[in-house]
Amino acid sequence: MRVLIVVGVLLLGLIAAEMSQSWVVAWLGYLLAGLIAVALWVTRKPAKLVSAGRTVGRHYVTIGESTSVNVTVSWDSATGPGWILIEDALPEHLDSVTPSGYLTALGADTGTAFSYRVTGRRRGYYRIGPVTVTVGDLFGFRQVSEKGSDAAYLTVVPQIVPVPALRIPSNRPIGDTRSTKRMYEDTTRIVGVRDYAPGDTYSRIHWKTTARTGALATKMCEPSTSVEVNLLLNLFYGDYPGPGAEVELACATAASVAASLLADKHHVGLQTNGFDAAWHYHTDLKRACFSLKPDKGPQQRASILSTIGRLELSDGLPLAKYLTQIHAFLPWTATTLVVTHALSEQAALMLDGLKRSGFELGVIIVGSGEPADLARMRVAALGIPVALVQKVKGLGDLEFWRPGLP
Repeated sequence: MRVLIVVGVLLLGLIAAEMSQSWVVAWLGYLLAGLIAVALWVTRKPAKLVSAGRTVGRHYVTIGESTSVNVTVSWDSATGPGWILIEDALPEHLDSVTPSGYLTALGADTGTAFSYRVTGRRRGYYRIGPVTVTVGDLFGFRQVSEKGSDAAYLTVVPQIVPVPALRIPSNRPIGDTRSTKRMYEDTTRIVGVRDYAPGDTYSRIHWKTTARTGALATKMCEPSTSVEVNLLLNLFYGDYPGPGAEVELACATAASVAASLLADKHHVGLQTNGFDAAWHYHTDLKRACFSLKPDKGPQQRASILSTIGRLELSDGLPLAKYLTQIHAFLPWTATTLVVTHALSEQAALMLDGLKRSGFELGVIIVGSGEPADLARMRVAALGIPVALVQKVKGLGDLEFWRPGLP
């Protein structure tokens, strides 16, 4: 349609030049016709995208952080007095810190490479690209474009807030944390000596005290535990008012707790009934739930944070059914820490059953309002440690509470 308009203007210019009695009008008509002819000649050959590729500096960034995007493009197009523009497409919640395109004059060059930086404004899984190559004449009479199919992906994870040391009960004996359960005494944590009693092994004899007093003395040791946490992030849509503040707060809470525990060299795992947002772009992926076994180290931190960044609300299994499904696979030595906004009566009954089976549990309720208040009361009634987070900045004061605990 645009070509027809340009050709029509060309013909009108020629007719005006022929019919005009003024040499000025005739000259302008011929000039206009000449410019349009040049535009048609420059854009006679569409910009053919030969290849395009890009690399992203980091696989994931936190909200507010930026990373580099390096783009390499080659093309085949006509030459002449015109320009070529390469633009890289960006989604709504990714901001370009520097220009995400490249503009140059048509010439002998058939390829270029450029870089720009992007910043994530909201948690999510984003597609960067594809590139669009546009060729046009200097006067803007005509433009032709071609869009590629290449793309790269970037995960934006929640902002990590430092969380204070959490008093989390654990069933895992022997470690670097003091325990109130006298299951196993840690012989490396000596708290005193006592008189020798029949049955004490020689390894428990405190030889320095024995030599000083002349009577056998036995070491007194305190029990210890190693913290292992299995985070369970509930993202069933029925437990949230919508994909808004409560969901983002739950994800920020899970990410901050995981990062804090991993920084203290504890084992942390993640399970969730939320769906992977990557399935929107990769047809070979299923809308399956995530499950990461407890582990520690930088690789586990990257896996947990990038997973949380990609999660979205699901219409799959409610929390109660999800707990029933994974009950047999929950590690008994790990403390299961549930993060949710609301808690149904069925889910509360499942948590009570896990507690009676010997599992150590904790629940973090996020958000405010009647669903959060009801969830907190249900958890407290079961005698399970519970914490409440109403805003992201409240993570700095996160603390569990249970009736009867000091």
